[in-house]
Amino acid sequence: MYDDIIPVTDAHCHVFPDKIAEKSKESVKDFYELPMYTSGTVSHLQAERSRIMEIHHQKYQIVRQLICSPAVVPKQTESINHFISETVNADTGFVGFGTIHPENENFQEILAEFRKKNLIGLKVHSDFQQFNIDEPRMYPVYHETVRLHLPVLFHMGDKKLDYSHPRRLQRLLDDMPRLTAVAAHMGGYSHWQEAYEILEPSERLYFDISSTLQFIDADLLLKFIRKFGETQFFFGSDFPMWSPEKELRTLIDFNYPEKLLHKLIFQNYTDFLEHCSPA
Repeated sequence: MYDDIIPVTDAHCHVFPDKIAEKSKESVKDFYELPMYTSGTVSHLQAERSRIMEIHHQKYQIVRQLICSPAVVPKQTESINHFISETVNADTGFVGFGTIHPENENFQEILAEFRKKNLIGLKVHSDFQQFNIDEPRMYPVYHETVRLHLPVLFHMGDKKLDYSHPRRLQRLLDDMPRLTAVAAHMGGYSHWQEAYEILEPSERLYFDISSTLQFIDADLLLKFIRKFGETQFFFGSDFPMWSPEKELRTLIDFNYPEKLLHKLIFQNYTDFLEHCSPA
């Protein structure tokens, strides 16, 4: 299918409607005090998928991208889910995760619509949405995701805030052993040592390595992989914060065995998506 081109899945991307993309970019830039690669329009993200990346005499191409966007206030939930759904349904190269806000009292109704909207999971960004991921008011939401077989992608870690510290995720996983969780940013942006020490291996705990590769070395990622398992990790760029090609180059420069690299950049997430598909 791909001839001599090596396929890549990007398991962590953000997109925004064209009219607010530049404003959203500036907001994220200010929040993290980091430069942004580009604005997060759908067309910009599609352009990343259309490029052939030549790295060390090999050709790579992104063939699938997960897209999501958090509802910062309750009234944004419906419009964001509609936008992500429309984008996914118009382009099969996208996979969509929906959003919910802790103050959405009709969360059951919202989550029940996910499959109809072709949204295969829930993304929560507690730093933007300002709630602790393990606080009691969120447990009914998580119980509903379990009932509906929806994985939850958690933004994890922050230098300034405690909403998504790894200890909170482990507490949640202890309380809800059937919850399928993806811990973004290798379990805790800027808290990687705590994530390694606190989180416990589980077949229901996955990690993406977005917003991580610029700050760690090959040995630390390999240490995580050995503890939690080769099948539990996904490549992700955190577009539009970082360039997918630059992130991929960094990972390839770690010089992992070809079989492990293939799992990280393609096979693991492909298998995960098949597992998440409705029966």
